[in-house]
Amino acid sequence: MVAAIMNYELKIERPFRCHTAIQMRFNDIDMLGHLNNTSYLEMFDLGKNDYFTKVKKGYIEWSKPSLMIVHLDIDFLAQTHFSERVEVLTQVTRLGNKSVHLVQQLVNTDTGEVKCQCQSVMCNFDVTTGVPATITDEWRRDIAAYEGDSELGVKS
Repeated sequence: MVAAIMNYELKIERPFRCHTAIQMRFNDIDMLGHLNNTSYLEMFDLGKNDYFTKVKKGYIEWSKPSLMIVHLDIDFLAQTHFSERVEVLTQVTRLGNKSVHLVQQLVNTDTGEVKCQCQSVMCNFDVTTGVPATITDEWRRDIAAYEGDSELGVKS
């Protein structure tokens, strides 16, 4: 793995608060017996959904401005096998005017080994007009409160 050879590590400022248990499915595994690279993206999406549900305490009104992925940067660090218990760790690292920056890791829950990590940028957009929209103060407050980082909610 190139990322493992490069010894690439993300700089993570604070502990992850969002831990999402993942149940691997038979069709997540490729013919070599390990997790297929496309399945990681689905698992990270489950982590994002869990994260935002926790931030909003269970209710998200998706008919209002919403988020879409505009950038992904993924590093595959170690093979993941069907027999492993894994979870996705998710945190917001930065809030822009219209963007949300996230870091996620797929981790073996028994060993703590990071199998894959992803940095993503999501753009807030208005679902009625289809154009980027400013992140509301409410979302900023809710994300900052969930992360326990008041500076995160400050407009940049």
